[in-house]
Amino acid sequence: MKISRVIAIARKNFRSLRHDRRTAAFIFVVPLMMMLIFGYTFGGDVKNISVVIVNLDEGFMNESFSWSIISELNDSETFKIVDIYTSEDISIDPVNKSIERVRNAEIWAAIIFEENFTSDAIMNIGSLRQGQPFVPSGFTLYLDRTNPNVGAAVTGELTKDLQLLLILKYHLTPPVILETEMIYGEDTKFIDFFAPGIMGLAGLLVTFMLTIVTFVRERSSFTLERLLTTPVTEGEIVAGYALSFGILALAQSTVILLTGILLFNIQIVGSVLLALLIIYLLGVGSMGMGLMLSSIAKNELQAVQFVPIVFIPSILLAGIFWPLEAIPELLRPVSYFIPLTYAVDGCRSVMVRGWGIEEVWIQVTVLILFALVMLLLSTYMLKRRK
Repeated sequence: MKISRVIAIARKNFRSLRHDRRTAAFIFVVPLMMMLIFGYTFGGDVKNISVVIVNLDEGFMNESFSWSIISELNDSETFKIVDIYTSEDISIDPVNKSIERVRNAEIWAAIIFEENFTSDAIMNIGSLRQGQPFVPSGFTLYLDRTNPNVGAAVTGELTKDLQLLLILKYHLTPPVILETEMIYGEDTKFIDFFAPGIMGLAGLLVTFMLTIVTFVRERSSFTLERLLTTPVTEGEIVAGYALSFGILALAQSTVILLTGILLFNIQIVGSVLLALLIIYLLGVGSMGMGLMLSSIAKNELQAVQFVPIVFIPSILLAGIFWPLEAIPELLRPVSYFIPLTYAVDGCRSVMVRGWGIEEVWIQVTVLILFALVMLLLSTYMLKRRK
């Protein structure tokens, strides 16, 4: 082995990178992107959980436990208090209105303080000091627990703030019992929250990866060029890809779904067919995106470089492993530009909340638009290539 030849080959490789600026940038940009996203995302606590508070408490002797608790909650980073209803809003039936907002997934929780909350708590303090039992005060949490992490954060922070406030103030165990009513997800396990995310990820992974690899192979073997010289139109080529790879994504999601049911006993409240339709739409759009991106690549190496650029943000920012509320505010807006976010949210709403098409029509519409735009763009790129 001659060192001079080894050095010559190394120089040749560096020269090729100098002429391929996209690959050279890829070498440095992707690790930087991975470090930034992983660094910001991992370790993030669940924050800004949207809640509504209904405070009907009339207080007692110029004392109001409810407003003290609300003040603590308002200072907490865990909660984002969307609205506070009081007895002055009784005409709009604030209790039922708040529960309905939880049921419609507009908020995660509704905290209700009944009229006698403070008076009952003060009476219970006297009962505790005399060693007598006390009765629960009017304090109820209505919770959407389809996401176990959010549910644990809500109950944990609420209990902690309540204990700190009353223990510091009265040096007693809080004479208040938090009653929790589950709107959704009473028996939800983490696997129930996790499975729809994996289904969506599989739909993206299969179609995008297969499209990139297959299309690059057909270009290198000149199969695509020969196909474009036939009467087959560019739209027909794209439609054929969409049909085949969409079915593959559907098949893989079905395998994941059956495995979850048989081995992990995941719950499915809503329509399985609707959940699979959402995955199919994501698969069709991902295929179009893969076809479009591979069309603008000059070589196979550049085509494969698109894979981590698409996957890393999708895996970390689409709410697969943790709720969007746990993603730092700096990165959270990016989540709403990722199609996988809508697929995961739609599947979870169908499988865990039991929603139908009338509730998830927004997610379905976004995925349909994503698929149409990607298919049109990929058809246009094929026409330019021809």
